[in-house]
Amino acid sequence: MGKNNPLDFEEIVHQEAKKVFNLAYRLCGNQEEAKDIAQETFVRAYEHFDRFQGSSRVFTYLYRITFNVWKNRLRHWSRHPVFSLHSTRPEEPDFDLADPKPAPDQAFELDERAGLVRVCLDSLNPASRLIIILRDMEGRSYEEISRIMKCRLGTVKSRLARARTDLREQIRPHLERMRK
Repeated sequence: MGKNNPLDFEEIVHQEAKKVFNLAYRLCGNQEEAKDIAQETFVRAYEHFDRFQGSSRVFTYLYRITFNVWKNRLRHWSRHPVFSLHSTRPEEPDFDLADPKPAPDQAFELDERAGLVRVCLDSLNPASRLIIILRDMEGRSYEEISRIMKCRLGTVKSRLARARTDLREQIRPHLERMRK
């Protein structure tokens, strides 16, 4: 595998592209940025695929690269902030939504809550954000998360519990305001 056989890598890209994009989108909340992160992930993976030892699944390797690419971009953005005259609301992803559609008032409330969760999730540190995304949004097992984050199973469980508590603390004041 690796650079010696680009056809194998092309198959991996086809199999894992959607998962990598979804992770990138959940991390950054912007469709165009997620595409860039996914593309950079596959470029880095291809350049260093000879380092992949096969001791974990390919998507675990790709998720780790995706997380690292995103963290590097966060560092860059914090040093070089960019301001836009356009809306800061993330674009909607290209996902198929189940029918029937909710009523307009329900859709507004769901959109408002999703935006609130997105803002509060964005306020968490990168490792907490990743662990919530992997477990609660993507349904990854504790073992998979352990391999992706390169930490012990008990550490995954304690970090997840702490991340959920932090997220709840971020959301609580907003929900109280919404109820009033």
